[in-house]
Amino acid sequence: MLTRSLLAVALGAALSAQANDTATVTTLRDIEVLGLQNIASGTVFTYLPFRVGDPFTDADSTRVIQELYKTGFFRRVDVARRGDVLVLHVEELPTIGELKITGNDKVETADLEKALKSAGLTKGRVLNRQALEQMEQELQRLYFSMGLYGIEVNTTQTELEGNRVAIEVDILEGTPASIRTINIVGNKDFKEKELLARFDLGPTRWYEFFSDKDQYSRQKLAADIEKLRSFYLDRGYLKFNVDSTQVSISPDKKDIHITLAITEGAQYNVSDVGFAGNLLVAEAELRPLVTVKAGERFSRKALTESTTAIVKRLGNDGYAFANVNPVPELNEADKTVKLTLYVDPGKRVYVRRINIAGNYNTDEEVFRREMRQMEGAWFSGEKVERSKERLQRLSYVESASVETRPVAGAADQVDLNVGVSERLSGSFSVGVGYSQSEGALFNVGLSQANFLGTGNNVSFNVERSGYRSLYSLSYLDPYWTVDGISRGFDVYYRKTEATELSLSRYLLDSMGGNMRFGIPLSEYTGVRLALGAEQSKLKRTTESPDWVKEESFNFFTLTPSWYRDTRDRVVFPNRGGYSLTSMEIAAPGSTLEYYKLNLSHDHYFSLTSNYVFKLGAVMGYGESFGTSYEANGTEYNLPPFRNYYAGGIRSVRGFEDYSLSSGSDTLDSNGDPLGGAFKLVGGAELIFPLPFLGEDSAKNVRMGLFYDVGNVYSSYDTFDAGQLRMSAGVSLIWLSPIGPLSLSLAQPLNEKPGDRTQMFQFAIGTGF
Repeated sequence: MLTRSLLAVALGAALSAQANDTATVTTLRDIEVLGLQNIASGTVFTYLPFRVGDPFTDADSTRVIQELYKTGFFRRVDVARRGDVLVLHVEELPTIGELKITGNDKVETADLEKALKSAGLTKGRVLNRQALEQMEQELQRLYFSMGLYGIEVNTTQTELEGNRVAIEVDILEGTPASIRTINIVGNKDFKEKELLARFDLGPTRWYEFFSDKDQYSRQKLAADIEKLRSFYLDRGYLKFNVDSTQVSISPDKKDIHITLAITEGAQYNVSDVGFAGNLLVAEAELRPLVTVKAGERFSRKALTESTTAIVKRLGNDGYAFANVNPVPELNEADKTVKLTLYVDPGKRVYVRRINIAGNYNTDEEVFRREMRQMEGAWFSGEKVERSKERLQRLSYVESASVETRPVAGAADQVDLNVGVSERLSGSFSVGVGYSQSEGALFNVGLSQANFLGTGNNVSFNVERSGYRSLYSLSYLDPYWTVDGISRGFDVYYRKTEATELSLSRYLLDSMGGNMRFGIPLSEYTGVRLALGAEQSKLKRTTESPDWVKEESFNFFTLTPSWYRDTRDRVVFPNRGGYSLTSMEIAAPGSTLEYYKLNLSHDHYFSLTSNYVFKLGAVMGYGESFGTSYEANGTEYNLPPFRNYYAGGIRSVRGFEDYSLSSGSDTLDSNGDPLGGAFKLVGGAELIFPLPFLGEDSAKNVRMGLFYDVGNVYSSYDTFDAGQLRMSAGVSLIWLSPIGPLSLSLAQPLNEKPGDRTQMFQFAIGTGF
């Protein structure tokens, strides 16, 4: 209808112009536009081919009409002259006053609005048929890219005042099509099954209930094709090529079939690796960074690692924008490739300013003190990366990023834009558990790891179980001095009522406190020193064993320790390790004099971006060196109430807390676990994101398959590997919006008579 009207009006204007072709030329004195409602007259003037002062004849009316119809703004355009005034009578197409999208479930509304905007459908824009047709095409393109081929789009228009319309776009998404087959043709050296094993997309198997791998996505297919390309290039197939990609849909739009046609080509070996360009760093220093070697099969992965290592090395000297361009020279005769690494260091730059964003709850200085790259200093890639790691290690930071931006007009300066994403730093935690021996276990705690945004830690905890009541208050200032020396205080009251446990039965009331300092020795190591005082009172019950006697004790403790921490982050580390060596000494002047040496180490190996393998071990050894604990003629290596214990969710899972025993010398006269002066516990765990939640969930949720081993012994001399207890199972940790949730399901592997097991354990908390 619009085209027919345009032709009729244009034809009429043309005939009129022919009838008056002898009319005189008029110089336009003014141009009037009548009939406008929502479109500004200035907008119309920008599209007119004539201006005031231009010559005009009736024959030019056709051109005016054509140009205005091209804008898509008008339903009707009439042109007339009143002397030397050009008069335009227009009838606008309606303007979009309201736009509503309904029916979408699998695609976010924001993504749909973006697609509508690209089609010209937004509030305030003129509505025309072309925009509606383009809208449907854009929505189909968006849904088709996600494997949703059954989409239907219905548009409803409602007239509003002022020549405006309300548009409601109702989307029927339909059932997603599922991938039924992926075929690769042209492969000769590798089986199709081996190649498809690297794909994220593919048909689901009968047991993959929660998998979405059969849901087609254009982006995922492109990523899988890149994985296929990397597979071949990492094995020397330099001329590998994906010749075609065919995605077909079944007539009922339920099944998708994908076919990739490839050409493998020949394999190439590396004949030589050379350097060229501006070598500011000696070749002898760069050569060890190159992992692709002459005589070996070409690997794009090794080449990329080599160029990245060289760029990082130059970055440590201030060359923030260094570039290494590998140029291959193929020899088809012997199927070899000569690689030349062209090094362009660029200009050496220093950091002008460090900008920090995202710190809504934390003082900026708290983050600045973690920066190892300083303002006004030469840029160092190593220091920038370490600064990022230190930020990520803060318990109240979820993630951190550092962007290097050149300073406009200064070729030798850059700014660092540091972005932090804060996590909840306060928690109100509640732990709940149950065991046949202890009954209900309960603890409640209030802690703030970033008190008032200062980075200081304040916590108050109350623990209550069948054997212990604990009230503690702690404070830590991690930067007591500008050099990073920390200082903290602890006060506590602990009441042990081991009368209904599987432990030795006694009562112990303790009250004390300590002051602790931490001194960094290097970027990864440091020492700590704690000075403490405690008063304890031991009491008997009617069921107490022979070793328990009514007595009070005063302890003055000195606890030096050394640590090394190379973890990339404290919460869910991906790589690095944490080692701790400490010794608790009940100093001379104490009622009892002893020492306890503790060694522990956890190491994390990054297998992929979200899969981590963890190894850990703990050893403890204690002995009296002065006045020792004695009861009924028996002298103990350690006071029994200071013994080591094993078993429980933080030790050997699958066994009740503190319940493990290696023999009669770690049992009291009643046959209950007494603990020992020597403890050895270790374990291994494969940590990974939940399979059905996707990799993005790894920031807050991780599962683990674990193996634990350990026990306690009366002394180091009585250690017997045959008495070690072992367990295996599944663990889960979720940093939920309401707080941390920990679960473990363990199965003892070598349970012995008398062992007390506890397969399921959990704890839950609330964050604020």
